[in-house]
Amino acid sequence: MHYYEIEPENNTFKTISIQTTYMCQLKCSNCYLGDMLNNPKYPNIDIDKFEDVMKRLKGRCDIRFIGAEPTLNKDLPKLISIARKNGHRPSLLTNGLTLRREVYVKQLKDAGLNMLGLSMNGGLDDEMYKVFDNGKYAKQKMQALENCFKYKLLPHINVIVDPSNVKVLKPLLDFIIEMGMKYNRRFSPVTFPVMLRLKSIGQMGNYMKTKTFSLAELAEIATDLFKSTDTIPGELDDLVFQANVNGYSETRSVIYKMNTPNGTLLGKLTDWSVDEDGVPDSGSQRRGILTDNYKIAPFFEYYKVELEKLENEK
Repeated sequence: MHYYEIEPENNTFKTISIQTTYMCQLKCSNCYLGDMLNNPKYPNIDIDKFEDVMKRLKGRCDIRFIGAEPTLNKDLPKLISIARKNGHRPSLLTNGLTLRREVYVKQLKDAGLNMLGLSMNGGLDDEMYKVFDNGKYAKQKMQALENCFKYKLLPHINVIVDPSNVKVLKPLLDFIIEMGMKYNRRFSPVTFPVMLRLKSIGQMGNYMKTKTFSLAELAEIATDLFKSTDTIPGELDDLVFQANVNGYSETRSVIYKMNTPNGTLLGKLTDWSVDEDGVPDSGSQRRGILTDNYKIAPFFEYYKVELEKLENEK
């Protein structure tokens, strides 16, 4: 495993994740944080040090606020505004429970947030949320997604897929289309690129010991979803795959396009299977993370190093 740290002014990564907090109100079956989750050893990000990094970063970066659950950090709106003020593009990766409150969604929008990733592993199905996220969260997450459309926060809907929850994809897709049409948010790869992201299980931290789909198997699932969706006109050729993500040629992710009655929906497939070192997406040139000593490191390699430290301390 190749692990390294660089100063912010020497950054080479397009996307930099910010470990906003290690606290979470859920205990999901799949969480790469493992023993780092809700661990008091790892504090919330220091807002002054964060602002210094934003000023020093080389070029315009995609700043992704992650957790555990980033909305549990009370400073999140201010962090978003700092990233935006320094010329970067803030986004958010969330379980969505806090976003069921309209006033909070509006607060994030006013701070400068335009897009987020929303975890919906159970789709609209509470029984699947009980398996994947250890609770019934369908209603809250559906409200969160609706609030995103209402306040024009571009949603990327994330689903970790194994054989048990493939069935949630069709109803979820229909709901995404319904919300887009309800709020007159027409899908477009240019003006409003709503995305449905299917991911396999990554065997790092805490994870379900079921099946990790390969990229080819995820492509089959996406193709079957397209064919079985009677609200979507067109031929199978309308589902177009490309292995270019934000200008980076990748072997573990592909983008696809799907024609819907509400415009062109984007999709992304990601294979999180691990290499011989136990690292998903190893050697990524696109995905970095701000470390706890405020340097930049490869994303999953950073967590692997930290998890090994915790294991050695036991």
